Amino acid sequence: MTPNKNNASIIRKDLLFRLYWQLLNDDTANVDRIPLIIKPRGRDPWRCCVYKDRAVLKYKIMSILGYSEANETDELTPLGWYAKHPKGTSSFYLNLIEEACSNCPPPCYVVTNLCRGCEARPCQVNCPKDAIRFQNGQAVINPENCINCGKCMRECPYNAIHFQPRPCEDVCPVDAIYQNSKGYEKIDMEKCILCGRCLQSCPFGAVIPSSDFPLVLEDMKSETPVVAIVAPAVAGQFRTSLEKIYAAIRNIGFDEVYEVAEGAEKTASLESAELLNLKEQNEHPGLMSSCCPAWVNFVKDNKPEWVANVSETPSPMVLTAQSVKEKNPNAKVVFIGPCLAKKEEAHSSSEVDYAITFEELGAVFVAADIEVANQEANSMGEKTPEIGREFSASGGVTHALETVVGQKIDSYIVNGIDKISIRQMAKAVKDKRTDFFEVMCCHEGCLGGSQNLTSANEAKRIIKN
Repeated sequence: MTPNKNNASIIRKDLLFRLYWQLLNDDTANVDRIPLIIKPRGRDPWRCCVYKDRAVLKYKIMSILGYSEANETDELTPLGWYAKHPKGTSSFYLNLIEEACSNCPPPCYVVTNLCRGCEARPCQVNCPKDAIRFQNGQAVINPENCINCGKCMRECPYNAIHFQPRPCEDVCPVDAIYQNSKGYEKIDMEKCILCGRCLQSCPFGAVIPSSDFPLVLEDMKSETPVVAIVAPAVAGQFRTSLEKIYAAIRNIGFDEVYEVAEGAEKTASLESAELLNLKEQNEHPGLMSSCCPAWVNFVKDNKPEWVANVSETPSPMVLTAQSVKEKNPNAKVVFIGPCLAKKEEAHSSSEVDYAITFEELGAVFVAADIEVANQEANSMGEKTPEIGREFSASGGVTHALETVVGQKIDSYIVNGIDKISIRQMAKAVKDKRTDFFEVMCCHEGCLGGSQNLTSANEAKRIIKN
């Protein structure tokens, strides 16, 4: 999903930058001042008052540090205490803050002031439940009769009727978010696949991910070697060369930096072997890619009959981390990528210790006063894993496998998960005519990840140039 450019995302990035700056400078005592600096007295509030805004900012900072509202047993506990005792992703990956939730009304069709009260009245004539009447020359929808079929909206010649959704619920592909009896949204983490769409869509910034960077920083300040493994999609994030990007990452304090593209090449080799073995069977349901953790989560929770079809090959992140651990068993391995679901995959992997996102990485660069484009480019080694770098874009995994096997593959590419794309894919699985299914949860693959700094189209332009 393309990252949104709006005030909610700007505030989230600002909070990350200010918090990381305090942590980098060992100034946790002044973390409590962040809400006051962002929202001083006298400034127009976003909500009812500046004090509500500050309370929401406080809970957002707590969420970044790994604490939810429920963890607050004493409201007088300063933010500085939470900053000294960060929990990272050990408690949750994604938190929905009740204080920030706006209690959105139920999804419904509404008549806007564009209604002309026309003689034709197609909205009323075509309504199957007589839910529309006219009052003072304007159409009015009776919510008790309305069944949300949308015929009135489609028939109106003035586009005067619009559908009003709950933004977070509307974009969730697995119905994992719902409104509780108090009117607040809740995330069912048993269903959630961590695609990040609710985070991007909430106009009130009520959905906030936790961050592992405070814990990474603690390890950096110790004698523990800390190694970064970076997803290929980083090439489209900072409008400069990969060599300079990796030099900037080293200057944060990482001892070594590796390309996850190297692990992607191993993934392509192992999945190709799986595919060739599968093709020896006369009839098979097709091999499904395993590198997107949100997709793997989707299968486990929603299509258990497909679990056996998913490749047994570990993801590029895991294979890269295994290589690092073989060289340095005592190192802390930190994955850097565009995805919230990778946080969960890292947590469940014995090879990966932490995962941070490109959004967090960008905030660290700003907090550490690191200008990526001004870095002195470092050598990236003798081998350039070009095939592995293709994994960041939709279709890249299929092309990598075709390169390895040396022939065209009968493939089916799902460029972004939604209910329609899954129904279409189910038909292809049933037909048993497809050898390989490449599935990416985000549109345009990892280049469209919810925690990217650039849009997928912009990332592709940066890589091309």
